[in-house]
Amino acid sequence: MVNILVNIKKNEVFMKKHKDEAIKKYKDYVKDTFGYDCKINLIKPYTNASGFSEKSKTDGLVVVGTVDYDVPFQFRLIFVESGNGVAITTFTPGHINETSAAVSAMMYKRYEHEIEQARLKFKSEVEKNGYYTMNEKLQKKQEFNGVTKQFLNFNTDSIDDLDKFKKEFKPVMHLKGDAFNQQLQNLINKYPQIQKNMESEFIAYYNKGENRETVANYVWNLQKTTNDTMKLYPGNKSIIFYKDKVSASQLDDHKRLQSDSQEISISGGK
Repeated sequence: MVNILVNIKKNEVFMKKHKDEAIKKYKDYVKDTFGYDCKINLIKPYTNASGFSEKSKTDGLVVVGTVDYDVPFQFRLIFVESGNGVAITTFTPGHINETSAAVSAMMYKRYEHEIEQARLKFKSEVEKNGYYTMNEKLQKKQEFNGVTKQFLNFNTDSIDDLDKFKKEFKPVMHLKGDAFNQQLQNLINKYPQIQKNMESEFIAYYNKGENRETVANYVWNLQKTTNDTMKLYPGNKSIIFYKDKVSASQLDDHKRLQSDSQEISISGGK
């Protein structure tokens, strides 16, 4: 208990010291990499332990914001202490995790009409049966790279080369209409994984008192009524129902909100 309190205090001191610098570097990264402004949704400290000694512990900050693109997308950066300040750290040297957020928004923009048809159909079906979405406050606290809307999280792959992303993808982001669609199609032809690996998670919540088997049966039948609209665009689709007992601090391995019970999920739109 004492160690937990010490770590909390240490994290608070670390955040107070480096918060402003991390926010500035986050905004600079977004501007340089994507060419857009953004707003900050979440900043929190963490301690990453690679061993049991104090020397093995690394302090850092997680910053999550929304990028002001044609299709706004959520974007996460991780900072660690470096010298007297903080520096961006990434698990992928070519920043594939980071740039995937922007590619997701580009693909959403390309298929927006079809994706919105599927999302609104799903929304209509579940709401009339008493199910609902996460509230906006929780939605923005997801540490999610990609497009997040009511009832839907959407993302896809990028390329593992930051310089190449800036050269090939960034200019296309700023195009409109037919010019955008044509240039994006050229990128899809060159990097087919950005279309092939699109993931649409249609997400809803059910009351904690509701019988799980009843919900599971409903989800299975829901596939029949939503399948046609989900088939309108490429990629993998899944329907996920969570029990309504979550907090912004409960995140799964992919940094999505996680409930205290096993999720109910099926594939859709094949």
